Amino acid sequence: MRLNEKSLAKYASSGAPAAKEGVLLKKGELNKGFQKRWFILKGNLLFYYEKRTDKEPIGMIVLEGCTIELADNIDGFTFQINFPGSGSRTYILGADTQEEMESWMKILSCAGYDYMKLVRSELQQQLSELDSDAEVKLLKDALLDSNHFTHFHGTTSNASSTEGKNLSHQRFNPFNSGDPAMLNVSRESHQSSSQSFDEKKTRTFLEMHEEFGAQIQELSECWRRRKSKNST
Repeated sequence: MRLNEKSLAKYASSGAPAAKEGVLLKKGELNKGFQKRWFILKGNLLFYYEKRTDKEPIGMIVLEGCTIELADNIDGFTFQINFPGSGSRTYILGADTQEEMESWMKILSCAGYDYMKLVRSELQQQLSELDSDAEVKLLKDALLDSNHFTHFHGTTSNASSTEGKNLSHQRFNPFNSGDPAMLNVSRESHQSSSQSFDEKKTRTFLEMHEEFGAQIQELSECWRRRKSKNST
């Protein structure tokens, strides 16, 4: 099933909140130079525009079944979005600073359906270890939301295409000292298949993505307080 380009363009320009947006350098597929593009991340979709003021994106990357890694043999703060399988496109992007590169790599690694499934699995494991009624209720609510999320939004696919200067500064891999869960999901890849978007599902995706994320954050705080209390 092909992605509905009109629906996606409408979603990209809608008032739906963006998880992150900003300028990145993007290496072209035909023209191997880097060109400046404006990127917007919404849900598991990474849109890119020729200019920030443009109304419609010139391309889109579906962040499913991919890995986010430092770019090979390229100087500067560059990283790549890899899709498995022969003939699959690799997107090479560049940031202005180490901090900006790290921020993009981490949020892109968390944007996909696979990451949500992994978090859900860890929440289930923690549920059996909790003894506080409030913590158990919070975790069950998060798991319920994740069930809806994973049922309705298993959108997977490869993506769209196209497109300065080379950067030459030292960089380091943000995942070397990062969250193990993020590292694991970066290694998990699945064969991708396309699915059309309708407006109702798009709204539900964003609402669940934000609500589920807030519950995970709240649960993490409860978990840290509980561990701190037990260690004193």
